[in-house]
Amino acid sequence: MTTTIPAPLVGKAALITGGSRGIGAAIAIELACKGAAAIAITYVDNLPAAENALSRIRAISPNANCTAIKADLLSPSFGEDTVKATLSNLKTSHLDIIVNNAAISDMRYQEPFEEMTYKGFERMMRGNGWGPIQLIRAALPHIRPGGRIINISSTSSKRPNLDPVMAYGMSKAALDSITRSLAVKYAAEKKITINSVSPGPTETDLLAQTLRGDEKLASNVAQGSTAEKRSGKPEDVAGVVGFLASDEARWINGNHVPASGGRAGIMDM
Repeated sequence: MTTTIPAPLVGKAALITGGSRGIGAAIAIELACKGAAAIAITYVDNLPAAENALSRIRAISPNANCTAIKADLLSPSFGEDTVKATLSNLKTSHLDIIVNNAAISDMRYQEPFEEMTYKGFERMMRGNGWGPIQLIRAALPHIRPGGRIINISSTSSKRPNLDPVMAYGMSKAALDSITRSLAVKYAAEKKITINSVSPGPTETDLLAQTLRGDEKLASNVAQGSTAEKRSGKPEDVAGVVGFLASDEARWINGNHVPASGGRAGIMDM
């Protein structure tokens, strides 16, 4: 039996930063499954991963117009360059969905509190705070009424953080704060929603890199990170983002939405 019920994102144009792997790739694929007509993802330097993500999108939605854009989150022109390339590559004058997923989160860039440097702190705040602000400012003139801006935050923004991830947690708390403020500023004027989504520990290349060689820590993370006693999967987070991108989420605005599986011991409020 066939259905005539349209996909919830049919005809929408989306931009997902950091969409070549992990949570970002899962989000891009989720939006394709929901009918997005045009999808742009950004990557830093792993072109094969970006091309693989595009192949997976096309396998789901052969008619989708999709592109991968090389972009540096720390570039002073990141926002303008990324939006310009997206509009050009997708041959569109508008955007409907912006997902700020790219972040400075690699453990190589985390510094313990007593060894924290200005350079390291500034890098974290510039990438996880200023980068999304740049992109949102550049995208706003092109977002149609009913548009969605979704910032990928972290459970680190809502809880105490141990060394060496204090600055990371602080940067994500800043992202949650600007999300609330921008929702108040633009909801009525632009007729859009702006929310943040906070994953907990999720099975990505980054988490694997962090836990590599420490079986005890890996087991503790898996057993203690969620109510189900397992780490999250990128698809778990992508489903929440897909919902927020749809019209069904039109009355959720300026909110922090947990996608953490009920993080054990500190159920998100």
